[in-house]
Amino acid sequence: MDRITIARRVALALTTLCVLACGQGVFAQNMRSATGKATSKYIPPARQPYNAMARDTTPFNCEQYRAHPHPGMVRYCQGIENMTLRNEAHRQGRPAPSDSIIALPGLGTAEAKQLGYACVGGQAMKRLHNGWEQVSAAAGGWQRCQGGQAPPPTPLPAGRILASKRN
Repeated sequence: MDRITIARRVALALTTLCVLACGQGVFAQNMRSATGKATSKYIPPARQPYNAMARDTTPFNCEQYRAHPHPGMVRYCQGIENMTLRNEAHRQGRPAPSDSIIALPGLGTAEAKQLGYACVGGQAMKRLHNGWEQVSAAAGGWQRCQGGQAPPPTPLPAGRILASKRN
């Protein structure tokens, strides 16, 4: 090889190194605001675990099998329902519900105030001097209940309706 070819190759190698070195700086630069820290990435809240009893105390509705030809169908359905609810509570680290279901008046009714117990969202609650506590069943777990719809709200008196107007 002659000197000119070697000089060209050295010049080409140096040019390539300079371009690569300058190019790295371009990739390392980011747009940043002049004030404050960069905003952190949004982390959505964790999804709540499934709750079979969110809508009803007895999600399987075993009473529908009262007219079933097999006499043990209601007990079988209740056993499966209890096992399902116990397993769900265990998986989520919650206390298990009771196997028994009692009838209680709804929160806010005169009967609940007199009795000192109310059914709130399928859970039996006992009145304390400063609030309510969840009732434990004798067989273990928290006591489930049925019934107890809250009384309808009292209607407002007819006539003047108070409203605020903003201009």
